[in-house]
Amino acid sequence: MKCLGTMWLKGPKGGDHQERLESFYAPQAEAYDRFRSAFLWGRKPMLAACAARVQGQHDMVWVDLGGGTAENVSMMEEFIALSHFKKIYVVDLTPSLCKVAEEKVKAKGWKNVEVVLADATAWRPKEDASLVTFSYSLSMIPGFNAAVDKATSYLKDDGLLGVADFFVSAKYDLPLRQMGWADRWFWRSIFDLDNIDLGPERRQYLDYKFSRIYEYNGRGSIPYVPLLTVPYFTWVGVKKT
Repeated sequence: MKCLGTMWLKGPKGGDHQERLESFYAPQAEAYDRFRSAFLWGRKPMLAACAARVQGQHDMVWVDLGGGTAENVSMMEEFIALSHFKKIYVVDLTPSLCKVAEEKVKAKGWKNVEVVLADATAWRPKEDASLVTFSYSLSMIPGFNAAVDKATSYLKDDGLLGVADFFVSAKYDLPLRQMGWADRWFWRSIFDLDNIDLGPERRQYLDYKFSRIYEYNGRGSIPYVPLLTVPYFTWVGVKKT
């Protein structure tokens, strides 16, 4: 695992962003995939939407930002052979999750997958990327605009950006995103307890930087929490011309 220099970010509750992430994820790192598979409903649809749009391409570079345990790589394999990618970078700022990812890469025998411990707002690959994804990570990056800008800088002109995450709408939003004030207040407040920001400005910034070619907004169940369903979205865009 490459331990690269990182630009650590300060969040609203003080402390170091990497320290907060590690404190949050370290106790659950080994069980992360089992729990999150029943919670992160947008991951597979987002990966499927991206895979469908790169079918037939070869020698691609894929950068998965906030890739955690590299489970997205396992999921992508259901939709497209990993041999289509000459390089896959799984980039995350959390040491415990990167350790699990490294073990998975070794166990799976993935020769073209590299786990990188780094900050998405500062790191860049050696080569331009054909595909960049944020899978439930953009809401956990305080400098989300810097992360999107950095990804844009190394995404090929004909490349794809794919995002899946939880969300709340703006007060006045696109009809397919719109939700009432109670939903907006409740979900943003609940996730804020874990330093996760569901603010609509993240997707607004994606729409500003990219041309949206696919979007789905839905709700998914939460393990051990009956009745409640959490709002999530999947989004795919291309560079504006």
